[in-house]
Amino acid sequence: MDGIIRILYSFKFTVFGVDIDSGNLIGTVEKLTNFSNVKGINIWSIGKTVNDVIVPIALSLLILFFMINLIKKSMEVERISWERLAMSFVSFLLLKYFIQNGYDFLSSIMNITNDIFVNITQAISNSNSSINIADTLINAVPDGFVDSIMTYGLYLILFIPFMTTIVQILTQIFLRVVKLILCFAFSPIPIALAADDEGRGKAIQYFLFAASVGIEAVIIYLATNIYSIGLAGLSSTVGSTNAISTIVALLFLNGMYLAIIQYASQFAEKLTGGH
Repeated sequence: MDGIIRILYSFKFTVFGVDIDSGNLIGTVEKLTNFSNVKGINIWSIGKTVNDVIVPIALSLLILFFMINLIKKSMEVERISWERLAMSFVSFLLLKYFIQNGYDFLSSIMNITNDIFVNITQAISNSNSSINIADTLINAVPDGFVDSIMTYGLYLILFIPFMTTIVQILTQIFLRVVKLILCFAFSPIPIALAADDEGRGKAIQYFLFAASVGIEAVIIYLATNIYSIGLAGLSSTVGSTNAISTIVALLFLNGMYLAIIQYASQFAEKLTGGH
């Protein structure tokens, strides 16, 4: 029966070039939140490819919005001046530069947020990253024949809700990776919108949102550490609690971990103002 539990509660697979290991779920999540590691995922190149396609479109939009803005200023006869026209052309050239180099500019923002992430990971030590969930459950099985059979039956019944939360956790982590790819892919568009006075606020808000996606990694890491501490405490009390209490506690930890990860994006957006 121990082998069946290990098969059910221990899984290893590779998706998008990333190794997913339930025996080291915490370490797997940490690898997916570090921007340096994320850039090594095989789907990351999609962002650069789409960005290269969007740049010419963004340049066309920039010219269109620049001409519209220039016409608006020309119609304000009493306010028109050479200084205002010169500043419009300077703004146009700056925006053109940022559109053509928006990918690198956004990379700089992400590198700054990743430095915060790295500093926090170094400050908060995590010695529980290799806790194996399957081993924790097996150690909780009582010695009695009847009790052990009932416990294994309980594990089989609760496997589906347990795996559902694990899949949701991994999905949320990969969702952040996809959000990063989308931020990089379409970054030229909000820069082009900044050519219009009303669009500048939206462009700033876009990059604040991108920064919030970077900050989200820090919150996920903190959630991972909370989950790690919970698993360590659960593993240390296995001998003094029954199997039902162990599985309920494990489901609670998974649910709390998922809830924090889901809230991470909201909190990061509030933190940066990029909502």
